[in-house]
Amino acid sequence: MKATKCRILQGSLLLLAVLGGTPQGRAQLFPQRSMGMLNPFQDHPAAAGTRECLDLHVGFRSQWAGLDGAPTNAYANLHGAWAATQDAFHGVGGRVETDQSGAWQSTSLGGAYAYNLPLSKGSRLAAGVGLGFYQQRLNWGMLDLPEVGAGQDAAVVGSTQTVFPLVDLGLWYQNRRTYTGLTWGNVTRPALDEIGLQSVLHRRLVWLVGTRVPLEGRWDFLPSATLRAAQGLRPSLDAVAMLDYDGKVSFGAGYRNGSALVAMFQVDIADYVSIGYAYDWNFSALRPGAPGGHEIVLGINACDARSKGGLPCPAYN
Repeated sequence: MKATKCRILQGSLLLLAVLGGTPQGRAQLFPQRSMGMLNPFQDHPAAAGTRECLDLHVGFRSQWAGLDGAPTNAYANLHGAWAATQDAFHGVGGRVETDQSGAWQSTSLGGAYAYNLPLSKGSRLAAGVGLGFYQQRLNWGMLDLPEVGAGQDAAVVGSTQTVFPLVDLGLWYQNRRTYTGLTWGNVTRPALDEIGLQSVLHRRLVWLVGTRVPLEGRWDFLPSATLRAAQGLRPSLDAVAMLDYDGKVSFGAGYRNGSALVAMFQVDIADYVSIGYAYDWNFSALRPGAPGGHEIVLGINACDARSKGGLPCPAYN
């Protein structure tokens, strides 16, 4: 029992190390997810190919449900390993995402490549790049313009859109119990001149870290943390603690600094299929009109969850 308590303490310290020194933030960062640790490839191109079989995830998130024009986000991604050379291999995949928040709408489509290099004691380090296109739209008709007559002005009726390339760079490390990923997104910092003068899509940073701590019997403790930061906004931190039973059912809770408490679970509904759900209790200033939010993620992997091939990663297994 003493050893079990020690393992739980070690996992908890992982979260505190990330929490320490992080300023409180209430800003909405794009995109926001509560279950990113169960589907890291959507945010981290270097995670491509971390399982030995094709891995598919589809998700939908409704944030601040009940608030008119509240953000919604839908995405899908597919990735796998390709052209292994001894212990090193290439990871490839594709990602698509749509996001809407009031009058703003966006769609992104792209691919990712990662080179996975074996390290000592069964660990791996991968460097990845994501390339794609991003379409940003502003629907002027959905804006409440205070100036009398502005709503009938032809210059502010209809929509404005722009399309530009996206570049993401990232690193991914994992061993049999621990994983971490760091991604620098929107590296080129594209301009949105069609929407507004001096408007740009700011660079963003996403950092994910987590581990698997064996407990008594078939139970494991899964702490993780995700830090999201963008230029001009305070960082957003998600800290999550989950319990996993036999690799089939996991459940837990999370905290998003200054804005929400999260309850979540994931369950294997078949040998190759899992489903996860999260509910956010909002305690920010928006709570009276938007008490919570929902997120659901469906995962399909071509290998059985207990497959012995490849290197298991705590983010998935």
